[in-house]
Amino acid sequence: MTVYDKGCSCSRCAQLDTGAKKAVTKFNGKTWEAAVKLVLDKGHMRPEMLKSKQVKALIKETARLLSDAVDFGISDNTPPTRMIESLKNDVFVFSGFKTYVSLKEASSLILDEQNKVKTFERFRTDVEKINSRYNKDYLESEYIFATSSAQEAANWAEYEKDGDRYNLQYRTAGDSLVRPAHAILNLITLDINDSFWDYYYTPLGWRCRCRVVQVRKGKYEVSDSNKSSQLGEQATTALDKNGNNTAEMFRFNPGKQQVIFPPNHPYRAEGKEATSVIDQISNVEK
Repeated sequence: MTVYDKGCSCSRCAQLDTGAKKAVTKFNGKTWEAAVKLVLDKGHMRPEMLKSKQVKALIKETARLLSDAVDFGISDNTPPTRMIESLKNDVFVFSGFKTYVSLKEASSLILDEQNKVKTFERFRTDVEKINSRYNKDYLESEYIFATSSAQEAANWAEYEKDGDRYNLQYRTAGDSLVRPAHAILNLITLDINDSFWDYYYTPLGWRCRCRVVQVRKGKYEVSDSNKSSQLGEQATTALDKNGNNTAEMFRFNPGKQQVIFPPNHPYRAEGKEATSVIDQISNVEK
């Protein structure tokens, strides 16, 4: 499963970390406990169980916290109502996949060494590491990303209002802590309609501090679009030991697509069999 970046020690990351940790403490752990008890009682985790009262409560609890992150991200620049609705629906769908994947992982621990069903007390203890990973460690990183993604989506909505009166420019935080992969994109300047922004808009990674700003036309030389896209592809290429590109999923634009999380986040791939059920639930919750 995805291991999120831990970020750096700059004041902004420290502030975001503090806010995320505080938010995560408000997670209602009883929703997780009720959901894993259902998994134990059923002896498995299947897509249809997402419709149950217990599992749906866990989805909603995760979505509640991540929606708070969206609200925080757009607090200085409120986007159109339809965009907010779309962003929060994406948060709910993301929470559905996350819940399914985490409970599916928990279901692998139902049987003991003698191939017998564990008592709930032992099962609850054994799945605590899963709970801590998904509902604390991962949730903190997801909260931070949701905050930044919402902020950048709101900015995009404002940029669109101005049409092509301004160019857009990619800017890093400009300090020694900028990751090299993002440093190569610093000061790329292109028209708002350039396809570069479809794939290499911010945030461009977990705990990414980069941003895209408006600049007056003529103040900066316009970058070569093809070369910029090549650099963007380079910036979003990070191969793991199996040759999988773990950074490719960040090639999206939260403002144009009106989503918070990468459409190709691993949760979706690992929980693809639950897609239709999650879509059904999200349509009901709208």
